[in-house]
Amino acid sequence: MVIPAYNAEATLDSCLDSLRKQTVKPFQIILVDDCSTDRTVSIASKAGVEILPFSIRGGPAIARNAGADRAEGDIILFLDADVTIPADLIERVSDCFDTDSSTVAVQTVYSPFCPAEDLVSRYQNFYYFHALSRIKEKYTATFATWCAAVKRDTFIEIGGFNTSIPEPTVEDEELGYEIADRGQKIALAKDIQVTHLASYTISQFTRRRLRMARAQAKSGWRSIKERLLKRYINLSETGTHHSRWVVLSILLVLGAGLGVIAFLAGAVLRLSFLTWLPGAALAAIILSLLCHLNFFRSAVSLFGLKILPGFMLLCLIDMAVLGWGVIAGTVQFLFGKHY
Repeated sequence: MVIPAYNAEATLDSCLDSLRKQTVKPFQIILVDDCSTDRTVSIASKAGVEILPFSIRGGPAIARNAGADRAEGDIILFLDADVTIPADLIERVSDCFDTDSSTVAVQTVYSPFCPAEDLVSRYQNFYYFHALSRIKEKYTATFATWCAAVKRDTFIEIGGFNTSIPEPTVEDEELGYEIADRGQKIALAKDIQVTHLASYTISQFTRRRLRMARAQAKSGWRSIKERLLKRYINLSETGTHHSRWVVLSILLVLGAGLGVIAFLAGAVLRLSFLTWLPGAALAAIILSLLCHLNFFRSAVSLFGLKILPGFMLLCLIDMAVLGWGVIAGTVQFLFGKHY
């Protein structure tokens, strides 16, 4: 088991405590400390786990690769330091490999519920839960390292995570796509749900989503057919957590925003023929929200109707941020900044 960590003192103890409660004890626990300045190392040391310290910040891809190099087992399970796992996780993940010998990796999902009670954190957590839970197939192309396992031989063959990606963005996505592109199977274990302990302010949320969208755009443009169209835009449903309905929603929100800007410019210039734009923008917003109808239905069924207005507003903000992130990432890519 490999846990990359940077300043994770707020959640690490809970994460490690969930490991201590496993019905099948982990063969090896390696915490890769990416130059933390808080009590991360102290907490890990008291827990008795193996610590691999860095002297220079490397980022999550380098940290996970270093941990995987140190790992001795045939299966490497990657776990984020802000996640807790059910007591029988290790045996259930092992069962996934044992049940189907063609499985080379196992992907778990977030629980729809998280400890943070604020609206932004609940939205972000539920968004990721729904993104994977909506996939109907038994197998997925998604490898999200909040809690995912892969056969060591497969990981080595691929060359591990892409270390040219310095931030926690698409390094795990690209690994999953590489596995799927080789015709190998990632089992989607929807019944294995882990708890995400992170909480976000609206500022943290928007910065995170903007960073992610920039990186996904760059990843997509590097391989238009196999990444952009097949995995990110997901035209024919290829088992990723990306939905073509989300792509359409992003385009509609961007169109609405551009319509409003054009209308305001027209008002200043007294261009009366643009008066239809506010109505068109409102229609685009409504259509954008309809693209997430299943998401909203699922949220209401779990949290009640009172969650809907906040989730709808955050969804529109989310789509706008993702849209501008894609534009920014595309511009950066065109100017040679591929990561």
